[in-house]
Amino acid sequence: MKSNPFSLDFGAEPNLYIPRLNEQAKIINTFNSDIPTSHIYLILGVRGSGKTVLMTSVSHTLSDLPKWIHIDLNVEKDMLNSLAANLFRLTKNKFPKFNLAFSFKGVDVSVAKESKYTDVQSDIDEMLQELAKHNIKVLITIDEVINSKNVREFTSYFQHCLREKLPVFVLMTGLYKNIRALQNNRSQTFLKRTPKIVLGPLNLRRIAKYYEDTFNISEVQSFDIAGHTLGYSFAFQILGYHMFESNKTEIDNDILYNYKLSLEESSYEKIWEELSSTEQEVLIAIAKSDDDVQVKTVRETLDMGSNSFSTYQNTLENIGILSQKSSYGKVNFSLPYFREFVLRQSPKGGLQ
Repeated sequence: MKSNPFSLDFGAEPNLYIPRLNEQAKIINTFNSDIPTSHIYLILGVRGSGKTVLMTSVSHTLSDLPKWIHIDLNVEKDMLNSLAANLFRLTKNKFPKFNLAFSFKGVDVSVAKESKYTDVQSDIDEMLQELAKHNIKVLITIDEVINSKNVREFTSYFQHCLREKLPVFVLMTGLYKNIRALQNNRSQTFLKRTPKIVLGPLNLRRIAKYYEDTFNISEVQSFDIAGHTLGYSFAFQILGYHMFESNKTEIDNDILYNYKLSLEESSYEKIWEELSSTEQEVLIAIAKSDDDVQVKTVRETLDMGSNSFSTYQNTLENIGILSQKSSYGKVNFSLPYFREFVLRQSPKGGLQ
């Protein structure tokens, strides 16, 4: 039996996915340039927009090139110690006399017993300087960046790398609110000037083509199916998965039910939890209105001033919940069937 090419795993690189070719090429060309215009990119987008997949694709491509080393760091760990340990592990043949020590689960681990470093940054500097002599570049990837001490220490060190012209390149993914909180720190304001790639909806024509080829259906049928995703990357996977499992080429009530349920359980519930109570109230008011509702109508429903509403509208658009392509003066949802989900979160519940 043929395996299902679609995946329900959140954040993992699926067997069948639609690559972000323009964004990927932009990052790779910049980092691989003789004189890079930037040594860092931030990838932003709503949960399920494909941030991790894009970052993984870029890291695989660069890792396959000569003179590149890839290190993935975890925000929950001491990132500088991890960077030092990984640099040494990947390049230890280049540093036969180097001594490294680090702590793992409270136990001190020493690569060489003769001495123990006192400043991890100095050790990283020495390794990077040696790599620079051989024109070797280091790509560091960090998934789901948050405003934590570990991350702030690392990004501060990265600023030092830029000043010293060390061969370090950073690719980070994050949610809009987390990135905003991080860059609002006094020591992290440089992140406001960092190039950002915001992942919006996928092209429906591309989605339709993948469905057409996978299910061997007509172009008309494939576009009808693709329309149910609104270009949401994770929705493309979920809907395809349920259709493949049902061995059907049209969307029926059972597929639609399972599709909506998977969206809610795997993505929407978490998105909702991360919103403030006022942001939730704004979304409920929009959901109770017609599609492409006038901003004025929603403001009057909430009894909210223009400036206040604009702040929440901009935030919800940047998060990726509201569409940034709505007609002027109107608001609409960018995620498929999110309106129905929001209505069920209303105190009265149910569809209106």
